[in-house]
Formats: sequence, C-alpha cells, structure tokens
Amino acid sequence: MKNSFSFITKHISWKYVLLLVILIYILLLTVPYLPHKSVSEAHKEKAAATKYYSDTVGTERISYITDNTDALLYRLSMIEEAKDSIILSTFDFNDDQAGQDILASLLNAAKRGVNVRVIIDGISGFMDVQHNPWFLALDAHENAQVHIYNPVNLLKPWDMQARLHDKYLIIDDTMYMLGGRNTMNLFLGNYSKGKNIDKELFVYETADIDKKSNSTGTSLSQLQAYFESVWNSSDSKPCRGSRTGKKTSEKAAALEKRYEELQTQYPEAFKKQNWEEKTFPANRVTLLNNPIQSANKEPWMWYSLHQLMMSGDQVTIYTPYIICGKEMYEDLSQLTGNNVSVEIITNDVAKGANPWGCSDYLNEKEKIWDTGVKVYEYMARHSCHTKAVLIDDRMSIVGSYNLDMRSTYLDTELMLAVDSPELNALIRKEAEHDKTFSKTMENGEYIYGENYKTKELSTGKKIFYATLRQIIKPIRRFL
Repeated sequence: MKNSFSFITKHISWKYVLLLVILIYILLLTVPYLPHKSVSEAHKEKAAATKYYSDTVGTERISYITDNTDALLYRLSMIEEAKDSIILSTFDFNDDQAGQDILASLLNAAKRGVNVRVIIDGISGFMDVQHNPWFLALDAHENAQVHIYNPVNLLKPWDMQARLHDKYLIIDDTMYMLGGRNTMNLFLGNYSKGKNIDKELFVYETADIDKKSNSTGTSLSQLQAYFESVWNSSDSKPCRGSRTGKKTSEKAAALEKRYEELQTQYPEAFKKQNWEEKTFPANRVTLLNNPIQSANKEPWMWYSLHQLMMSGDQVTIYTPYIICGKEMYEDLSQLTGNNVSVEIITNDVAKGANPWGCSDYLNEKEKIWDTGVKVYEYMARHSCHTKAVLIDDRMSIVGSYNLDMRSTYLDTELMLAVDSPELNALIRKEAEHDKTFSKTMENGEYIYGENYKTKELSTGKKIFYATLRQIIKPIRRFL
C-alpha cells in the first residue's frame, strides 16, 4: 500500500488531482439538471382547466406600480396596516437604506403583535443575511421568523442551482404586492443614482375570505397557499446567527430609531390608506408558478405562458435579457408560425445590467431573430428589469419570470395573469413609449427609434464581452 502511494505521488502531479476534484465538483453542480424536463400530462390537464378570463368583474382590485419610490411607500403603508400577519418573500435582501426601512417596519409590526415571516433565497442568505445582526434583530423577536430557502452548502453542490426567485409581500387576508423588485436600494426608494426600473402589481381583496373553506377562487388565497408550501418545505431553514449578541441588540435599537425617522421622512405612508381609491377593477387575477422544490423542474411557467400566448394574435414580452434553449426557440417559432405577432423588449447590450445575458445575446441574437420574433433593444437612462407579457388587449402577465433557461427550469417563479383591459392599456402605452428608445433589426439592418441614443462600449467592455462570450457557451443554461 505504501509503495502504491509512493508511485502515485511520484508519477502524478497534484495539480492533476486538483483538476480532477474540480471537474467532479462541476459535474455534481450541473449533471442533476440535465437534461431539461418536459411538462407532465397531469400538469397539462390541470393547466387546461384553469380559467384566465371572466366576463364579470372580480372581487380583487389592482394597481400598477412603476416607480421605485412608490414601491417603497406602498410597502411601508401595507406593513403599517397589518393586524394579524405579514409574509415577505424576496430573492435579494440587503441591509442598505431601503432594506433597513423594510426591516424597521417589520420589527415594529412584530412588536405590536403581528406575526411576521420572511423567506430569502439562499444566495442572498449566504452573502447578505446569515449571521447579519440587522436581520437577526428582526428574527430575535418572538413574533418574527426569518428563513432561508435552500441555503448554500458547498458540500452539496447538486443543490446549489435551484433558487427562490419570488418577490411578494402579503398583508393579512386583505392585500399583496407581487413583481420583480428585490428588497434593496436598486429597486426601492431614491437612495442611489443607480436604479433598475421594474413593474409590479398591488392586489386588494374587497371580499372577506373564509380561510376555513379553503377557498382557491382568488389569487390572494392561491398565493397564501403557495407560500405555506414553500415555508413548510424541507428547503426552508431558519436563519443562522446569534440573536442575543451585542451587535444584534444595537441593530434592534437602530431599527427602532429608523422607524421613528420614517414617519417624518415619509408621512404619507403612515396615513390611513383608501385602497379602493388607489386601485381599479380586474375581471380575473390568476397566479402562475413553477414547482417549488430545489431540483430540476418541469417548466410549468413557460408552458402556461406559451399556451396563453398561443391563444392570442399579438404578444409583447418584456424581459431584462434573453437566454433560450432549444425547446424555447421551438416554442417561439411555433408562435410566429401560427401567425401570432411576437415582439420582445429587452435591454440593449450597452445598457444591460446582467453581463451573462448581454454576452449570450451577442452569441445568440441571430437564432432569436430566426424564430420570427421582433426584438426591440431598449436604451434608456436606467436598465429595465421588467418581466411582463401582454396578449392582445385584455391579458397582462406580470411577475418575476425572465425569458431564460434558469427561470424556466431551475428557479421558483411567480407571475400574475390579469384579465383587465385597463391594465393592458397602461402597459401597452409604456411599451410604445419604450420602443422609441429602442433599435430593432429589420431586413438585415437596424432601425432606430426616434429617442434612441447610441452608446458605444468602451474598449475594456468590448474585451470583457469578447472573453465572456466564449466562457459562457458550455454553461449558458445555468446563467
């Protein structure tokens, strides 16, 4: 045995052993998610039975939130009015100014007896939340719990791909907000020059919900049931860290002080709100979701979106970036082949905030164009983070789903399908405006909107993207 070990150490360089270990780790990280799954017949039958349209007005009223400061004020007002329960799910949660605003409001709600539950994705949990005294100050209160979805575990690389990408806030049995905004300065308030522009929906229930009846007739009850399934799953773990340390106590005191400051800084958020005046009616609101387990997923969301798009004549898709696989390309081609007019509004590479998505678009744009869709490359002051689908003049779908393989096969995702001509008209008006800030390929040449302003990539960025375009090719399905 000793002689065998001596032979190995003499004839095999340790750098090759290290390389082998790295390759094995990469295999464990990726192989469980190969190949892409297809949707089961059972889910297809369930999806076919779902009703997305109604000829009568429903009990849920909506408003459309497009401004980052309004998004923060809505959250503060909602939390302030909570009497029984608050549920917050977010992909990213930072302890910056906007994050502290939300934490301060949540801690105050817990102190007045509201049951507060927060769940955050494992990546943000690993980088921002675990052992962080700001979040532990909230979790330390007896009425508050902070959980991490699928915490990062380097010893279990096969679990690391699937992420919690949902973003919503539920208050009692009364209202919720859902969209694509993370809980941080980039998306909430006016605390930083850099911003991401996003869209989300506020939904207000005007009828009493009898929880004992297990009603699934409203999107609010659907979202509550969805959250409970995630919260009670084996992937949901308590936040780690000391609740009794000096730093945690100091941050709790700082959050109490911040709550007092908020009332002076944003007095309108602490007034009694007339939610009916702030909202307008919708015929039907339906929750769309992916499977919740941290595993290779059936593409429930993309299947539902594709089926809805196939029922229309004209489709407009908002997505921050596009990373399609073979099956998604085929579905886009099927849409245009069935005479559905499809246009996609996505960030111009010079403005995009996601380098992976920008690099893949440079590699794949001809394939995207070949499906027959018309792509508007959007160039404005801030990067667009909006995820939405418009179908004809009634259906609007808004939420967290990006047009990429990660959102299709790996992550949890939520979208609201809303039958509302009024909402559809609002978003379509924005889309027409955004097209004027875009360029689009027609007959082999770019056509520029009247407000499009060319921004040249710096030499450094050109070199960066040229390098990244090669690196991402074997891993693009995981971006």
